[in-house]
Amino acid sequence: MALKRLSMTRGDTINYAVNFKKSDGTPYCIKNWVVHFTAKTHYSLSDAEASFQKIVTAFSDTTAGTDGSCSITLNPSDTINLDPGEYDFDIVVTTNSNQVYTVMKGKLDLEFDVTRLSGTAGSA
Repeated sequence: MALKRLSMTRGDTINYAVNFKKSDGTPYCIKNWVVHFTAKTHYSLSDAEASFQKIVTAFSDTTAGTDGSCSITLNPSDTINLDPGEYDFDIVVTTNSNQVYTVMKGKLDLEFDVTRLSGTAGSA
């Protein structure tokens, strides 16, 4: 698996779409799967020490995961109080038969923000 490099601005809303497909291109049914997006200052830290973690158990398609797509949304509150810099991340799925797969991992560049909108954590 090649390492991926993601980039985002601290305090922004960003959506990562992940599509799970079989080798023949047909989508997996991800109903009852759990998808974790975890970011840490160092990969060796425990999950309890993660800078943030998003857990997705509900999927947006009307047939509850049969199209194999998952949306991972990071909200301003997830990153606004973090220091800009490089974070280790991965996306891990647990299937409905309790099989665990790392589907993506790499570095997340958390860029500095300039504007702090009112109502946002960390605003002036």
